[in-house]
Amino acid sequence: MIGRGLDARWFMGMKILGGLAFVALTLAACGGGGGGSGVAPPPAVLSDTELAEVRSDERVVRLGEILGRADALLLTSARARYSLEGGGETLAEDLVDAFSCTGARCEAADGTAISVTDLTGSAADLGVRLSEAALATRGGFDATTTRGRLDITDESEEGVRVIAAPTVESYGFWGAHGYAALELGEGPLTGEVEGTAVSGRFAFARAYAAGAASGSNPAGTGSATWSGIVEASPAGAFARLQGTVTVTIADLSRPRVGVSVSVPGHSVGAPGWADMPLLMGRFSTGTMGSDYLEGDFHGPGHEEAWGVFDTQEYLGAFGAKRAP
Repeated sequence: MIGRGLDARWFMGMKILGGLAFVALTLAACGGGGGGSGVAPPPAVLSDTELAEVRSDERVVRLGEILGRADALLLTSARARYSLEGGGETLAEDLVDAFSCTGARCEAADGTAISVTDLTGSAADLGVRLSEAALATRGGFDATTTRGRLDITDESEEGVRVIAAPTVESYGFWGAHGYAALELGEGPLTGEVEGTAVSGRFAFARAYAAGAASGSNPAGTGSATWSGIVEASPAGAFARLQGTVTVTIADLSRPRVGVSVSVPGHSVGAPGWADMPLLMGRFSTGTMGSDYLEGDFHGPGHEEAWGVFDTQEYLGAFGAKRAP
């Protein structure tokens, strides 16, 4: 039985959720080789000349500098769904790999760890084949859309060999002190489980933010506002949503943080997001997968705020800049 061969906690899904971390970010920052959800197979791999042109762009160079000094990392849970058919059976499952983050390191319950140092890895080392890297400006931030394919073969269980080839799309943006992105993937699964040929599909979504955290609270009197943008996905739909974010502190002398996320046509938020305590520049509330939001102020003058959110219905990342 293919279900017995894979088990309810399907190791292949877990491995992909950990192994795909920051694929698109490494593509944009460090280059690699060239394969989003619900899309056709990717076009031809970008040439070395095309990759060099992207990496030499001043916006990408600045992104690399941001990542080089990053000391804070926030990561939503990774949501995934797979389906397999073989031997007259059909197996389907939704997967959630929740991460908890401390400083520059995030870890899942199974011990899978992702560090801020992974942000500067090589896409080639991950087996990524980049097919698109488009640079733009959105809401006062530099932005990138990257697309590529990642081929993974897993044989960690006896009698099980599964190959995943998801096409990965990432929608990222950065300012002077931080970076955030939504990452989506979808693609075929093929292989063999205990002698039975299997085939199916795999899709996933995650969001993350990283950068140089201030490590201190904004000070002064009066109020302060940070405005910016959001990249998000419905938790079970693996699709891109765009929105805006407003971060406020009503009284800098007694700082409590409010975050309002606006995505047209969608209700994103929780009561606790309106009044969060602030400790050493970080604010957080809720439980991952329920009503979670966490963020940091970044930059020596708290010029930016970056964070992620993860609820039953949505996951996403945001960045905001301080109003004069």
